[in-house]
Amino acid sequence: MNRPSGTGSVLQAEGYEQRIPLLLSAHTEGTVHSVFQNGANIRMGDWLFFIGTAKNGQLPFGVHLSGGDLYGLLQTIDQDDRVTWKPESRKLIFGSTGWAVTLAESTPFQWPLTGRPVPADVLRDNLTMLASILLAQPMTTGLGIEVGEFLSAYLEDAPPAGKTDQRIRELIAAVQSADETGIEAVLRFFLGRGQGLTPSGDDHLVGLLSIDKAADILSGEMRSVLRSLVEIEQLTTDIGREYLLYALDGDFTSTVVRAASALTEKTDIYMLKPLLSELIDMGHSSGIDTVFGMLLGLLALRRKQECQKK
Repeated sequence: MNRPSGTGSVLQAEGYEQRIPLLLSAHTEGTVHSVFQNGANIRMGDWLFFIGTAKNGQLPFGVHLSGGDLYGLLQTIDQDDRVTWKPESRKLIFGSTGWAVTLAESTPFQWPLTGRPVPADVLRDNLTMLASILLAQPMTTGLGIEVGEFLSAYLEDAPPAGKTDQRIRELIAAVQSADETGIEAVLRFFLGRGQGLTPSGDDHLVGLLSIDKAADILSGEMRSVLRSLVEIEQLTTDIGREYLLYALDGDFTSTVVRAASALTEKTDIYMLKPLLSELIDMGHSSGIDTVFGMLLGLLALRRKQECQKK
């Protein structure tokens, strides 16, 4: 195996989410949770963080390496290997292998998503642009929903095409609901539903939460029930749960922040399309699932504004 770049076996991180050293100082001992082609998840205490490249954006719980360094690290570590944080040197030590990742000279990052009122004309224009992008080519979510067909049927108030379609419409309606029992039933359908490290239903909810952070669309009851289900019950994967916990606190991947910001402010198709394309291209269906969640958030905001006119 060729040794990756770095000083010996100490790999220099290119960047890290700025709160990670503080969280590591609270939990200095942990293990490798999972290793896969694009990175590794590390468990420290009861939280996870990710070590990988930034090819899919900078993560709210991410430490990012160059591709070469990551490849070398992934050839060296295994699931359940011990990981130790050394705060004095700002190094993550991997078992007894001598391999380490240092944050000492790395660049911290944070991607805040700022909330703002969304005027009705801006929402109308952005929904029109989003629809044109999503209808330009067939796109199917990880839950088997053809996005164009769903959007056309929803806007025409046509009957749901099946159970999943019905649940999606119930999710849009639940956004402003105070009925905690009804909210819980809808959320239980989506949490953990679908395949992958972050199930499609979770990605829908992350997209929805990003629009909530940008435009304040969820009722207090909706936020409370979702947080309770995610924190207390094991309804999804460990990684899906981590994404949702960060999303509930308003923290998202850089690609999500850029897209959600553009969708909730005055923009144009030339600015919006590349931001959405970057997100849509992520993973097998994770990107389109997240964008679909954003679409649901904007449809819920449209519904809210229409109700306020009456």
